[in-house]
Amino acid sequence: MTTSPSTVSTVSTIGEAMVVLLPESQLPVAEAREYRTGVGGAEFNVASSLARLGVPTHWISRLGDDGFGDYVLDTARHDGVLVDAVERDDTRPTGLYVKETVVAEDGDRRPRMHYYRSGSAASVLGPATLHHATTRTAIGASAIVHTTGITPALSASTAELVGGLSAALAPGAVLSVDLNFRPRLWEGRSTAPLHRLLDQASVLFLGVDEAELFFGHADAGRLFAELPALRRIVRKDEANVATTIHRDDQAAGTEVRSLAVDVVETVGAGDAFAAGYLAGLATGFTDAACTRLGHAVAASTLICHGDRPELVPDADGISTIVEADEAQWASWRISPDIPLPWTTATAQGMIDA
Repeated sequence: MTTSPSTVSTVSTIGEAMVVLLPESQLPVAEAREYRTGVGGAEFNVASSLARLGVPTHWISRLGDDGFGDYVLDTARHDGVLVDAVERDDTRPTGLYVKETVVAEDGDRRPRMHYYRSGSAASVLGPATLHHATTRTAIGASAIVHTTGITPALSASTAELVGGLSAALAPGAVLSVDLNFRPRLWEGRSTAPLHRLLDQASVLFLGVDEAELFFGHADAGRLFAELPALRRIVRKDEANVATTIHRDDQAAGTEVRSLAVDVVETVGAGDAFAAGYLAGLATGFTDAACTRLGHAVAASTLICHGDRPELVPDADGISTIVEADEAQWASWRISPDIPLPWTTATAQGMIDA
């Protein structure tokens, strides 16, 4: 597999970030007395990994004018994310969530999230955000703008924000949306705002299970018929395969098998996949190379407890990933106990995470 990279395009992501509190020693919240801190949030996670992969990336959001907001900004800057379009709010706090590890009925240890985001600064992102000079500059410079289905679920104003997002894009820019359908966020509410966002998307990331839950199916042909602006679907079948399908050539989807991974935790893996894929798209890679890079960054996240990968491939590592032959790719196993099969960039943004 070969690639022909061109100049790397700029990307913007729009959405929340939260400070993550992780009980020490993976204790239940009721027993924990000490916590580590990290930063999470779907669009923040994507921006962080994109920037660390060498893609110029703006993150557009709001944070409380508080210490947690300072911490998020420090983390973003360490990762190389461009934060000129991040507003501060002196009346609303930065959102939080607690991630504890629980033992399920089958004996597996799994993460359980407790969110404290209601009334946060990010929840009042709205249409006015798109008119701010710093936001207009960021979006105007971006060939790709990315958000997720979480953003319109946060509040009425965030729903309005994404409802008119495509009109704010530069001519020819791509609107990328990760479906990220979280039923609990929509309980008792109409999902019309999410449908309005999807109606504008030109690139759509979705898992087979969530597509069947939200749309009632995961059929690419039907999705293209239902979403007229859509040009590309990136469909993930969990741990098995990801497939890129184009509207103009639906019979010739590009399928790439996932890497074998000794999974530590799944939180953030979907965001990491989107970041790796979009990094390839911003660099002009083939569909197969974009998907491989998505799988690789996701695998790096699956072997750690943070919401973002501790290590991302450096330039040589990216070449190793996309140029490996099929036998090499199939032979790789990603584990926290062995070195990654590609070279990596330093973990500059992982502050106590």
